[in-house]
Amino acid sequence: MTHLESSPRNNGFTLIETLIYVAIASAMLSFALATTYQLINASDRGENQKEVVENQKLLEQKIYWALQNVSTINSPAVGATTTSLSVDKIGFANNPVVIYTDNEVVKLKQGSGAALPITNDAYTAVRNLTFHQFDFSGHPAIKANATIFNAFASTSLSSDAIIFIK
Repeated sequence: MTHLESSPRNNGFTLIETLIYVAIASAMLSFALATTYQLINASDRGENQKEVVENQKLLEQKIYWALQNVSTINSPAVGATTTSLSVDKIGFANNPVVIYTDNEVVKLKQGSGAALPITNDAYTAVRNLTFHQFDFSGHPAIKANATIFNAFASTSLSSDAIIFIK
């Protein structure tokens, strides 16, 4: 007769060990996915913020260009605030130059030509664009104010520029 020995077999994991390892692996995977999501989201937010800043710079440059060599400020009147800027430039064939918003896009119109967008309507929107003319020591000045935002990243930028006209 053979003698049967009763010895424990260590051929695998117990149910409790398996559940613990699965829980640890799940926690590590969840942490890795959350970290990856945060990195991708931060990268996208940075790109959207960059787009807002670039649109702000372009808008300010176009307003500055419109206010160079001005012969007449048609709108706004001194002491008034309006949602559009209209000027006549010295020696410029396409007067008046008009800057205004249309459906949250800033547009530039020269004379009787078609209005062209200044800001990128696919990524940014401009709200509350206003122009205020005031007198600064006998010289006209324009204060431009706008809120530029990107809905994808909930990013906004308030822009204030004061341009003195010579």
